[in-house]
Amino acid sequence: MSTIAKTEETTEVATTEVAVSRPMGQVFDLTKSVVNLPDLSKAMEMPLDLMSDYWTPEKPGEFKNVFFDRIDVSQVLTQDANPVLIDLECAYFLEQDSQGEIKSVRNGSKRLVAAIVAQDLVRGTALRIIYKGKQKNRRNAFHSDSWSVKPLIINID
Repeated sequence: MSTIAKTEETTEVATTEVAVSRPMGQVFDLTKSVVNLPDLSKAMEMPLDLMSDYWTPEKPGEFKNVFFDRIDVSQVLTQDANPVLIDLECAYFLEQDSQGEIKSVRNGSKRLVAAIVAQDLVRGTALRIIYKGKQKNRRNAFHSDSWSVKPLIINID
């Protein structure tokens, strides 16, 4: 009767650490090892489009039910005869469409951004933002967008 000696082989495998910096998806530390990255061909796509659309409502009464994401700077072209790229402070929101896809929308109206900043809204706050139309400025001859920002109550069963 022969005895087979079983030896344990220890193989040191470099691991790729996973960190979730935002609920936008998984983040992998590429400084550790790019050799052992997960196979992306087997990955599931999240129902979230990271491309942000600029929301420009046209008619009073238009609204969006959204989750507040953040206030951030977006580079936009001015609407002048000679357009120039400027930094515009924008409010970013997450909106879900009828198919369940989530997309990012933003708006740089000074009044809208100021209202959100003044309330010190927490990321994830559910809101209904209603465009009320143009309103004449008190200090000059210009018109500005007018808004209503209302918190939403969500019944979670």
